[in-house]
Amino acid sequence: MSVTNSPEPSVGIAMCTCNGMAFLDAQLRSLTDQSRLPDRIVVSDDRSDDGTWEHLVGWRERVHASTDVQITLLRNEKRLGVTRNFEQAISALDTSIIFLADQDDVWAHDKIAVMSSYLGSHPEVLLAHSDAELIDEDDRDLGQSLFQSLYLSSIERSLIQHQRFFEVYCRRNLVTGTAAAFRRELLSLALPMPSEWLHDEWLAACAAAWQAVAMLPEKLVRYRQHGRNAIGVPTGKISWIAAYVKRAIALPRDRYLMRKIERFEVLHQRLGGTPVVRADALALLVQAEQHFIRRRGFPRNPVGRVAAVVREARTEGYRRFADGVAGMLRDIVNR
Repeated sequence: MSVTNSPEPSVGIAMCTCNGMAFLDAQLRSLTDQSRLPDRIVVSDDRSDDGTWEHLVGWRERVHASTDVQITLLRNEKRLGVTRNFEQAISALDTSIIFLADQDDVWAHDKIAVMSSYLGSHPEVLLAHSDAELIDEDDRDLGQSLFQSLYLSSIERSLIQHQRFFEVYCRRNLVTGTAAAFRRELLSLALPMPSEWLHDEWLAACAAAWQAVAMLPEKLVRYRQHGRNAIGVPTGKISWIAAYVKRAIALPRDRYLMRKIERFEVLHQRLGGTPVVRADALALLVQAEQHFIRRRGFPRNPVGRVAAVVREARTEGYRRFADGVAGMLRDIVNR
């Protein structure tokens, strides 16, 4: 009896652009210079006015003339913003595996091959994301990888080691879209995407609440940091601390807590009552919500506030869902 091999899963790339001419060529070349070519690429342009759209049209014609990659270009008459634009590009794909691409990075030659092979051999993994090399606008190595720039705490490293990704995501996001790939099944839970979340962190949270998530150690993207990134990451320990302080100053404590509550409520509404979502993830989500709700209700007077902070610390809420001692100090000082 002959054995028939399963067909290789189809691969698509959802890419978004908005006035990206400065670095666009390098990224476009890397997408079609893969050792395993994508089957489809959808590029959604968010009303560029710097020649990006015209360049994309010419690029599509050149690719069609030299490869079998199907390319779809979408142009928004009104700007949608990052999350909505990615949702549009993702929704236009019909492939089994979906990669996300920004306009200013450069993919490793074997990125699609490595990540699609990993997903193919790990059916329990719904979303995978890799490490990346951080570079500047002149292609210089910044001497730090993406995962290094995240400065994982000992608690987070332990959670990752034990595959408890949803608990990590109740603290903060670790997934960068340009380094991520996921199975199409995830969209049944993740779409539509809420405005309260960025596309990559929302996909990660939904995936981790349903099945497994994987962090791959390979640096499969040259992730460009140039000061005009839609999101980007802080580089260097001092820069990371400065970014944290900047966020703390820019967003008053009450607004920060309300934003956390709103985001958890939106996630809870999506996950609650969904058969595929694990019960332990829902229970953890409720605990995270309650942590921030309690913090928002702390008394205004200093003595009562300190006592409330101590009580909350004993529940381990700060350690599990926030930034530990830093969050405690913020609750005491920032009124």
